Amino acid sequence: MYKKPVRITEKQVQLCYLLEQLYDQVNIVIHDAVLSRASNRLSVIESAAKEVERVSKEMQQHVNSMRRKRKE
Repeated sequence: MYKKPVRITEKQVQLCYLLEQLYDQVNIVIHDAVLSRASNRLSVIESAAKEVERVSKEMQQHVNSMRRKRKE
């Protein structure tokens, strides 16, 4: 059975990039919260958490732009 190749749009690539950024930042927060013994540990966690928030908001806007528009 022949299957058509999947075509990936630029918006899907951008969404994957945002997911990768979010994953990286969450791993930084978890690593620094659990394993780090640095004196500025809380500052690093806070800055990474702010970056997680920024990426998640950007992802929400991107997903909303990907939705199909309803015709009324």
